[in-house]
Amino acid sequence: MPLLPVRALVVDDDPILLALLSAFLESRGYAVSQSGDGTEALERIATGDFNLVVTDRNMPRMDGLALCRAIRARPEAGYVYCIMLTGSFDEASLVAAMEAGVDDFVAKPLRPAELGARLRAAERVLALEAQMASRNLELTRAYAQLSRDLEMARGLQLGQLPPPQDFGGYRFDGLYEACSFVGGDVYDHFAVGDRLLAFYLADVSGHGVAAAMMAVHAQHQLRSLSWQAVEEAQAGVGDLGALAAGILGAYNQRVLQMDQDGMYLTMVFGLLDRATGETALVHAGHPPVLYSAAAGHPFEPVGEGSLPLGILAGVQYEARTLRMPPGSRLALYSDGITDCGNAAGEAFGTARLRELLGRCRAVPLDAVRDAVLQALRGWRGEALEDDVTLLLLESH
Repeated sequence: MPLLPVRALVVDDDPILLALLSAFLESRGYAVSQSGDGTEALERIATGDFNLVVTDRNMPRMDGLALCRAIRARPEAGYVYCIMLTGSFDEASLVAAMEAGVDDFVAKPLRPAELGARLRAAERVLALEAQMASRNLELTRAYAQLSRDLEMARGLQLGQLPPPQDFGGYRFDGLYEACSFVGGDVYDHFAVGDRLLAFYLADVSGHGVAAAMMAVHAQHQLRSLSWQAVEEAQAGVGDLGALAAGILGAYNQRVLQMDQDGMYLTMVFGLLDRATGETALVHAGHPPVLYSAAAGHPFEPVGEGSLPLGILAGVQYEARTLRMPPGSRLALYSDGITDCGNAAGEAFGTARLRELLGRCRAVPLDAVRDAVLQALRGWRGEALEDDVTLLLLESH
């Protein structure tokens, strides 16, 4: 018995040879059909489920070479192993047959032992083709399931981001554009008690599911740590910079306690005192924020590096403080914006971002957000190569 079910079509204009071939193939357990020429055979192949064709080379209407070429021109169909009966074994004839898609040859007059050997080779190839087709089907199904799962994860990740929000004179708006299904950038803003606002933007190393999971971890941990720090302060806000630096230092320790597999993240973390407008910013390996004190004022960089989170224990982070008077704006961004390259390999850069934010100084934050994304897409000219994230804060 063959290694898998073989459904054979025997094609020859000689009725006697057709009958002999069919009987031989049936003796091997094949399901066998017959055709008297290539045209009829092609019609049967179009409606049947054949995986083996044994055809004569010379036939009326459509010869064996034309039949094999037509079979190979059907890319949507399963593989059909083609054996050609021929009395011509010169080099030119063999090359022409192979170029037409013939897999193997059997010499005329037929010798049962040779034909049996050729058929055993065909069975092995068809078995391998069937295994590959089965694995490809499994991979296709797995990829479809993975795509559905990642699309759901993308929806969940976007749902975790806070919407544009006003907090009694302070407004936040944000932009998040992942370069794949899910990304490693995240931003958040939330009230901590009656007086403080916490906000941050983080960029996890790498992309994909692991980076996205660490980004979600940051959201939960920083909210918890912020509330814990404020509750422990008890006696009021006190030193806002020390409070913000302490929160980021505590989160650094929690990142190091994770099984992070070499991953780390950069971040700008801020605390804003709504009563005074005082704002403390702590950088952990992240680009400076851009600050404009009032309408008509340029956006200037504020803050600098320090170590990313998840690199070294016991890092003492430092805060930079500024005021957010009415009319002031603050922009936190990921390097997916400034490092975005155009076709010539030139980065979008901080200077262009500052100039764009300045041009949009008089428009609402949602229009600023949209303008930045449009500018990056026009600059890039194709799909973004990194996650793009922007968090805007305005005092009004």
